[in-house]
Amino acid sequence: MVMSSPVEMKDSENISTQAAEWLVLMTDEENPPSAAQKQAFLDWKNRDPRHADAVDKLNAMLGGIQQLPRVASKAALSVSVNDRHHQHSWQTLAKTFVLLMVVFIPMLIWLPDSVTLIMADKKTDVGQWQSFTLADNSVITLSSDSAINVDFNNAQRTIDLLKGEMRVKVSKNPKRPFVVKTEHGSLTALGTEFSVAKRSDYSLLKVIESSVAATCQREGCDVKALHPGQQIRVYAEHLGKIADFNVSDASLIWDKHQLMVDGMSLTNVLTILNRFHHGYFYFDAQQLDNYHVSAVLPLDKPQEALALLADSLPIKVSTLTPWWTTITMASK
Repeated sequence: MVMSSPVEMKDSENISTQAAEWLVLMTDEENPPSAAQKQAFLDWKNRDPRHADAVDKLNAMLGGIQQLPRVASKAALSVSVNDRHHQHSWQTLAKTFVLLMVVFIPMLIWLPDSVTLIMADKKTDVGQWQSFTLADNSVITLSSDSAINVDFNNAQRTIDLLKGEMRVKVSKNPKRPFVVKTEHGSLTALGTEFSVAKRSDYSLLKVIESSVAATCQREGCDVKALHPGQQIRVYAEHLGKIADFNVSDASLIWDKHQLMVDGMSLTNVLTILNRFHHGYFYFDAQQLDNYHVSAVLPLDKPQEALALLADSLPIKVSTLTPWWTTITMASK
């Protein structure tokens, strides 16, 4: 067995500490790193193969930022940095206890939602598309990383969209309204085709055929009827304005798995593409929001889509690990 010398061990420890400090800086959402800091990190990482290896090992140890609440991952990194000079002290024990509280309390809050998704009636994995024929012969298609619950009775057909995006072709039955519910509101149709995408603060309804009635979660909320080629954002407290969309462009998403955008902000495009990628896209939304995209992008190949964006926009795409991709402004 080959033993490392004390000098090599100390050098390795310093590199691990530097890697932790860099990741704390790179993942700080309250004070996002500047373009100069991001470039400095990439320069440090490329300076020595051991630097990149240390970053990969630290990411692997944390188990992936996608799998834990980000505040927990950041806390873990911060404690590892702050404790490097107190590895055998009571302070370390105290900080370790605090770390466990910071990590596991958010996980306990996050766990019920995860269990709900695991137990969903129908769901898809990241990058997966799947169609289901329901008991009433309605057909639902789920896009990447989506989940629904189905609740049919003699009076009403209800779909709870728990996560992601769905398209539904409703089997007509005037005596049993077809209702899609999210945490933001409900959408009712007798016989029609439409799509619903659940976002963090609203749900987006797009009507492809016939009509759908939309209302928000708030008691006494208005009801708006939408017709083919119309869309609306449904917030928990109110309904947004009705707007038009191109039905043919929307059909590309479901039939060809392609995203056609005309003037959409780069941050919104990256957010959509990230839903179809197993890893995490890290970018400064405020910095990139001034750029707009008009293109047709392959949803099933998000890395190829990023390459197409980099060819036409002044951005740089850097892959730190298979599941961590950084999108920054390209240096002039």
